[in-house]
Amino acid sequence: MSASRVVSGLAAIARPPPRAVVTVGVFDGVHTAHQQLVRTAVRIARRVHGTCVVITFHPDPQTVLDPSHAQPALMPLAARVERLRALGADWVWIIPFTRRFARISAEQFIRQVLIRRLRARTLVVGERFVFGRNRRGDMEVLRSISPRLGMRVVPVRHIRRAGMPVSSSGIRALIGKGQLAQARRLLGSPPALYGIVVRGAGRGRSLGFPTANIQLIPQVLPPTGVYVVTLTQIKTKRTWPGVMNLGIRPTFGAGPMVCEVHVLGAPRTLLGRTVTVSLLRRFRGERCFASPQALRRQIGRDVARARQFFQRPGPSRTSPRIPL
Repeated sequence: MSASRVVSGLAAIARPPPRAVVTVGVFDGVHTAHQQLVRTAVRIARRVHGTCVVITFHPDPQTVLDPSHAQPALMPLAARVERLRALGADWVWIIPFTRRFARISAEQFIRQVLIRRLRARTLVVGERFVFGRNRRGDMEVLRSISPRLGMRVVPVRHIRRAGMPVSSSGIRALIGKGQLAQARRLLGSPPALYGIVVRGAGRGRSLGFPTANIQLIPQVLPPTGVYVVTLTQIKTKRTWPGVMNLGIRPTFGAGPMVCEVHVLGAPRTLLGRTVTVSLLRRFRGERCFASPQALRRQIGRDVARARQFFQRPGPSRTSPRIPL
């Protein structure tokens, strides 16, 4: 199969793909319910020798329509697109969400976007899917209009994990409370932080534990504290185990929120690299120590505990193994 395509903009598609099977959504986090939608669309597209097209919107509609109540994203657009491609999407179409686009009615969206641009044969959506101006479009609207346009609608039942409905807002709440295991079950992968490695104050190096200081993009944050993590360099896909501190460094006087990762077996430098930090377990909360020496001893214990975490079998088995 040829490499998937990523296109952006309403006018980006000059020629419709063959036998388009489409699914639509913001797909923030690409959680397990999103994965079910995309896999269903991919499976149908393969069966009819067609093209699986995933339509995603950026920015999130809520940030445009109701910015005062907009929630931080679970992942940046680039990570979202890569995850959708990894699930098998042939095309990922990014539609810029603007106030003008928000005025398109449900029927206009079907006719102008799905039919005229894509000539969609099949639309795969969640059974609670709503769309169009004022969210007036729903499954009833789709079922009444689509047959006249030659498009089949495939509804997908909303799934639950560990007794909870899977939703981006629910996952945000779990991460904010530090409930990483529950968030991981709904996401289908560990919750993650995203950012770029920048130059720090060098305190970690002076303590004997140099850190990658990560300037995070705006996103959902877990509670402050010390976490066992993996750090992945986006460009090379290389991954290392590590220990992260997220907090205000009270031992040195409270300051702004910082994210620092002591990477086990790190390369000489990650400065300037874009990285993903996957949160595997929270070890402890952030504490103010009596002296830098006391902090150094605690960091040593945290690092030793992290090494043990990565060596033992269990949930961490899929993470990189490091020498003792």
